Amino acid sequence: MPKYPISTILYLAKLSIKDKIQDTLKLHSNIDAYITIEVKDKNGNIIKRHKQRSHSFVANFLTQLLNQLSSSVGSSGTTNSLANPTGIQIGTGTTLPSPSDTALTNPIANGTGSGQMSYPSSPIFGTVKISGNTSSFTVQSTITNNSGTSITVTEVGLNCGTGYYFMQGLLAHDLLSSPVTVPNGTAITITYTISVTT
Repeated sequence: MPKYPISTILYLAKLSIKDKIQDTLKLHSNIDAYITIEVKDKNGNIIKRHKQRSHSFVANFLTQLLNQLSSSVGSSGTTNSLANPTGIQIGTGTTLPSPSDTALTNPIANGTGSGQMSYPSSPIFGTVKISGNTSSFTVQSTITNNSGTSITVTEVGLNCGTGYYFMQGLLAHDLLSSPVTVPNGTAITITYTISVTT
């Protein structure tokens, strides 16, 4: 089992505590949006300024995102070309995620050779579902290890191929709070659930 650097262990511990608190209190703010309003007089001077957090992403926000992700599958050809597959990718890197990340630190390549795993030809996209004030959809991939040895997964990412109006690249990069070992001949299923609450 790979050992995380101490900086990574501290980062994951902080995230784990934060996640538990947010899950308990049902407080999540991974995506922030703000509304700023200014009223100006005829000379361009600001006479009123108002700023508040937007709390009301609606289901259509997720529908648009889902449409872009799913349309990129068809327009990018195959999802498992593995430079940037559309859908979920896994890796063995331990570097802390950064806002400037464009790929996983050490992505696991598609195949059956040493250190490789077999990706599906297409991820499975769920439909947008509404439950109370929360809208959500899922993206899921099952990736099989036929490399001959166990592989330990430490990072996952959500990628998008080139869609109609969507540039190819990494959308999310996450380190697993606990590495997951996938024995030879078995498969790992990863599901991203993306939600917004109005």
